[in-house]
Amino acid sequence: MKLATYKDGSRDGQLVVVSADLTQAHHANGIATRMQQVLDDWNFLAPQLEDLARTLQQGKARHAFPFDPRMCMAPLPRAYRLVDAQPCADAELPGAGLAGDMNAGAQDALPFDAAETDLGAQLVVALGDVPRGAGVDQARDGVRLVMLANHWQWRVQGERVASAMAWAPVAVTLDALGRAWHRGRFALTLCAAVDGQRLAPVETAKAGAADTGGLIAQLARHRAVSAGTLLALPGPARTALNGAARVEVEAFDATGQSVFGAISQTHRTAEVSALPG
Repeated sequence: MKLATYKDGSRDGQLVVVSADLTQAHHANGIATRMQQVLDDWNFLAPQLEDLARTLQQGKARHAFPFDPRMCMAPLPRAYRLVDAQPCADAELPGAGLAGDMNAGAQDALPFDAAETDLGAQLVVALGDVPRGAGVDQARDGVRLVMLANHWQWRVQGERVASAMAWAPVAVTLDALGRAWHRGRFALTLCAAVDGQRLAPVETAKAGAADTGGLIAQLARHRAVSAGTLLALPGPARTALNGAARVEVEAFDATGQSVFGAISQTHRTAEVSALPG
């Protein structure tokens, strides 16, 4: 199942169900209006959304419409909590994930500009309730949705002054990933391009990433994790930008299909160089 949040003038947007090939969508307001509602009451609402997704996939949804990534907000526009597992777990991202203007949609303009700017693609999991002291398997079962983000950072004289997350249009359930998810690890290809120049793709299965369940268990070691918490997983090396740059980030499965849709943004920066992760 794939879900997105459409702009409707409100802070939380309107929940929509999206077809697997990202071409069609359907409003979910007969079931739930916001993504957080679904995470809060997953066992009751998710099966209803899955039924709608199947109907949409079969071409039988009466009020389906063409999916438009430009209409998308961040899938979860106002996250309860955003935690970055890079470089260390349980380190919250300053300025990201709490204020709505720091969670950008896939094609939204970014709120800041600075001489020193860098970015990094990250997979992010949205969690349900995870009890304090949960073991790895129980923690892994807390994953509800998977998303793709581009983590922007702005620096002045080397000091970070702001950060923001730009999000791919859709969030997906684990069953929609198929073989791309196995025991807490993802097998996806992360691709990025700057001004049309492709950077080296990253195969997540070969990147030595930690088990997602272990990271969640570490997060829940001292306190319970509430539904709606986002955990940004360790990603590839960051990229610094200088000069005018158009940045695109996308993730593909083994069949070459775009999983989350593309992040596509324009940012004023100057040349491109690699930074250590």
